[in-house]
Amino acid sequence: MAPETLSRGEYTQASDIYSFGMVMLEVLTSYPPYYNIPHDVNLVIKIREGLRPEIKCEIPQFLKEIMEKCWNSEPLNRPTAKELRSQLESYNDYYNIEIIKQVNKQINVANKSNKNFIQYDPNEMHPKAIYTSRKLSFLKKKKVEINTHDTKQLDLLIPDDIIEEVEENEIQEN
Repeated sequence: MAPETLSRGEYTQASDIYSFGMVMLEVLTSYPPYYNIPHDVNLVIKIREGLRPEIKCEIPQFLKEIMEKCWNSEPLNRPTAKELRSQLESYNDYYNIEIIKQVNKQINVANKSNKNFIQYDPNEMHPKAIYTSRKLSFLKKKKVEINTHDTKQLDLLIPDDIIEEVEENEIQEN
């Protein structure tokens, strides 16, 4: 999820672009984002502070640049869908020999670098890495703003009354 979605519960076209960048990562590397760490509130905080997934293998530079632009912390600095389409189409311009040479060179460099690349093994996934859809009710219930400049270590304890409230709401919704 995009940092602004985790912070404010906002689902926008820009947050979809952020997600597109994550899909690019998995398609290009075979590794899901954050596969080796628990998907919990600490990950939420780290993403809001700028954590991005590790790129586990060499990928063509032009695709890496596009993907990383999609992950920009500031939604307004991410490309739009129209801009993404234009960028991707520009690398597929059969009439521009120079671009084709550049793309082929980047692909060859990535392929040579990845000869010893270890494909993703689902057994390496952290047991608390969750990739199925689930409701993150804490995003709408309590909008907690964390001043990340002052935060060094967090001892996160969820009060029982909040847990009970969330459980009651989930029961009522089902």
